[in-house]
This record gives sequence, C-alpha cells and structure tokens, in this order.
Amino acid sequence: MELQENTPLILPLFLLNDDIESRDIESPDMQLSVNLTADLLANLCQNPAPEQSISIPLESYELKDIEASYTVLMANGHQAQLLLNHGPVLSAVLSPADAEALFVSPPVDMMPTFDLGLDEEEEDNTNEQPAN
Repeated sequence: MELQENTPLILPLFLLNDDIESRDIESPDMQLSVNLTADLLANLCQNPAPEQSISIPLESYELKDIEASYTVLMANGHQAQLLLNHGPVLSAVLSPADAEALFVSPPVDMMPTFDLGLDEEEEDNTNEQPAN
C-alpha cells in the first residue's frame, strides 16, 4: 500500500458478526475515506511491537457507499479509528453512536513507501556525458 500526503485512504467496512469470514471483499457494507494529512501519515509510519496495537482516532473522515439498511444506524452519529498492529498491519473500526454494532475493515499489510526523489537524481546522472 502506497501512502501519499493529501490523498484519500479508502478502506471497505463490514458489519462484525459471525458471517464476516464468508463475506465478499468486493461488497462491503460501506467505505471509510480519510484524507492522509501529514499528522496522520506520521502516526501510520510506526510499527508497534508484536503484542502492541496503536489506535489512531479519526477526527475527519467520510463514509461512502453506505448499504441502504445501515443508513438509519449511521444517521445518529458514529466514530472511527485506525488500528495499527505489528507488521505493520492497518485496519479500521467504525462504531455507530446508538448501537452495539461494530464495522471493521479487513487487515491490510502496510509498508509505507516514501518518494525521496532518488529516482530523479539517478536519471540526472545517467543523462550527463562523461568528460574526456
């Protein structure tokens, strides 16, 4: 997964119940979209210890493609967080305000990559002619 500042991170969310293992990954109950700010990226660049988990509360996010049967449930408010586990492995959790329901995303193996501009530097060096 490539993470880039000021781009959306979109994760599918599924109702956590006994049927979650048999669900089609292409048919989530809704999608969580969050803009990757510099602060959020800094939090995502951690790799917790094997028995540790880091919870990152989301202040600003958007729910998209909400399954019709859950729109009323979401209307009363909700809160979301990203969970970072050892690996690093990223997942999301969404809790509706007035319900015992919980929506989760499948865990995603994540190794953040960064563009340090090294490719451009190498290209500049290859275009130069050696002096004779």
